[in-house]
Amino acid sequence: MASEPAPAYTRSEVAYAAGNRDLRVVLHGNPFGLPADRFAEKVLPHMQNRAGVVTTLTTTPNDTARRDYKVVLAFNVAETMLNSSLCTDGPIPTRPPGGPIVVQGAFCRSGGALTSATGWLDRPLGPDDPDFHYLISDMTFSLFPSRRADLFCGAIDC
Repeated sequence: MASEPAPAYTRSEVAYAAGNRDLRVVLHGNPFGLPADRFAEKVLPHMQNRAGVVTTLTTTPNDTARRDYKVVLAFNVAETMLNSSLCTDGPIPTRPPGGPIVVQGAFCRSGGALTSATGWLDRPLGPDDPDFHYLISDMTFSLFPSRRADLFCGAIDC
């Protein structure tokens, strides 16, 4: 489930931050107990082509990446925390591998969240489970909405 984007969120900023360049991804936690690089190999392919611009989402960005921007995914956070807190540079404690997956995500600029989302998977079968792939893809899509709903609402209670 995605929360409403911050008022500062715009598609033009997504293009500035990520268009035709690398965009840094930070992964916290590992619900399958894989080595960090192998877990990244299972996550990153399902994030590609979901940001609305041509970009490479990567844990090892090259010098094209804009330092102020990143996407953070935290798997099975050990303590309750707001998704906006994902954008800080501090460690995020996570639970050991196994069981259901709850993933919290944020698209960050300079330590603040422009967008955030939370998703879950009750019975993951492993890192190659198509449902896990859909979870990552849907999370990424939710972090880069095509528009802010409040800008296109004509009703009183938007």
